[in-house]
Amino acid sequence: MISGVSNFRGNVRRVDEIVRVLAKYGLADWVGDSTPGFIRRRFVTSDGIAVTDYPVEVRIRLALTELGTTFIKLGQMLSTRADLVGPELAAELTALQADTPADPPALVRATIQSELGAPPEAIFAWFDDTALASASIGQVHLARLSDGVDVVVKVQHAGIESKVRSDLSLLATVAQLAETNSKELARYRPTETVAEFSRSLMRELNFHTELNNLLRFSQNFANNPRVHIPAVFPELSSRRVLTMERLEGYSIARLERMAAEGVDRVAFADLFANTMMQMIFRDGFYHADPHPGNIFVTPGGRLGLLDCGKIGRVDEQTRDDFIAIVAAFLTNDVEALTDQLIELCDTPPDLNRSAYKADVAEFVGEFGESLQGGIDLGAAFEAMFAIIRKHHLIVPPRVNMLLLVIVQIEGTARQLDPNFDLTGALQSYGADLLRRRFSPQQLQKEVLRTLRDWRHLLRTLPRDTATLLERVQRGDLQIRVQQQGLQGPLNRLTYGILVAALLLGSALLWALAAPPAPWGVSIFGVLGTVLGVLLGAHLLYLIWRA
Repeated sequence: MISGVSNFRGNVRRVDEIVRVLAKYGLADWVGDSTPGFIRRRFVTSDGIAVTDYPVEVRIRLALTELGTTFIKLGQMLSTRADLVGPELAAELTALQADTPADPPALVRATIQSELGAPPEAIFAWFDDTALASASIGQVHLARLSDGVDVVVKVQHAGIESKVRSDLSLLATVAQLAETNSKELARYRPTETVAEFSRSLMRELNFHTELNNLLRFSQNFANNPRVHIPAVFPELSSRRVLTMERLEGYSIARLERMAAEGVDRVAFADLFANTMMQMIFRDGFYHADPHPGNIFVTPGGRLGLLDCGKIGRVDEQTRDDFIAIVAAFLTNDVEALTDQLIELCDTPPDLNRSAYKADVAEFVGEFGESLQGGIDLGAAFEAMFAIIRKHHLIVPPRVNMLLLVIVQIEGTARQLDPNFDLTGALQSYGADLLRRRFSPQQLQKEVLRTLRDWRHLLRTLPRDTATLLERVQRGDLQIRVQQQGLQGPLNRLTYGILVAALLLGSALLWALAAPPAPWGVSIFGVLGTVLGVLLGAHLLYLIWRA
């Protein structure tokens, strides 16, 4: 608690800014036409539009945008957590974009010299001072190497890391306070969510992460001539500068250009979807932001990938969980799907299993019948997340990201081919995963792993049991029980007992006219009573504030 207060005090200006922005967008319902103009002008967006003209979801998005990089990234992360924030807010947060002004050329040059040891003109044959684009974390400049290769140079905004660290510290404090003081919020583990977000954002601030991701994607698709991963130049990159090949081509969002150049959009949608499926189910390492702006059509009809800073990983357990859920859904097995979701998620102790099973049965009945004709995966996952939120289940982040990326893959592919159906591809890859899951080689691995676990248990069990019995015999066996949230109430209880004792003792001194007692009034009795009343008032204030 003390560290949290210190974090707030050390960032007074930022806290003040956050409070003012949140108040502007969250507490502006009382602002109307009758409100004085000088007040109404305080409650408008950067475009001059009244805040009250927007629904609450839009206001949250605008507030996060105004608060800057950390909160924009937080909103983008929460847009993948419909199980926490609800489908309406999650959908709105997907529109979060950071239109950050570019750093001036002198500052960019200073950053490059600091990171690479020389100014841009000494490193590149040509360097464009004007930024091609600027996002929340960095900006992109065109350049050319001495051998004539065109590249793009991604330069991190000056001072952005220190500001992000400060904001993350504040978020961690708020999450800790929320989890300590609210059982309802503690159910959603805000400290763990903020910690996960912090790790992700700090990795994104380190451009070495994106460089390594590009190298791994290049290795995974080295034998696929239809996928083009930009080459990177490690010797011209650092923690805050990334130099990579400039992709020739254009975004798949430019449908008119694809039509003009005769690109088969249906075939390209299949190429994109199968590339992503290979990343997920073959490699277990996938691009976690496959929106149209990051997918390029390159010469020869090849698929190019950009912005590989955000990736997802699929371990063996995640694959097994996904297989089990998909298999239960495809076979309309309500009992299996109910059990798999409970096993997959963190469940509350007061879960009403019968009501939960009824909702799952309704979900399967609604979407299971549409499998043959193809289903809207977005709508299906939205309905599933609604059930999860209703019954206070928590989806692990690794599975949640996978499900949301699959929905995004379908949405991007359908922009190219409105009739695209991802369920067919999922069934094919799911069947392949099931065959691999129960192949002799995989079963042999699992048997060996289980034998190793049993061997370790049998080897350590006698020693651990003997140690436990020895501690029982010596009487030094200790069982620790930790109860959160009692320190504050116990302190106030002790404080109250002391105040009551002071008041009672002082009253007795006063009543007995204990000396010194001029005019029959005990001085210590009066002083003690006054002090007790003041301390009692202070205690009541502490209770009210808590």
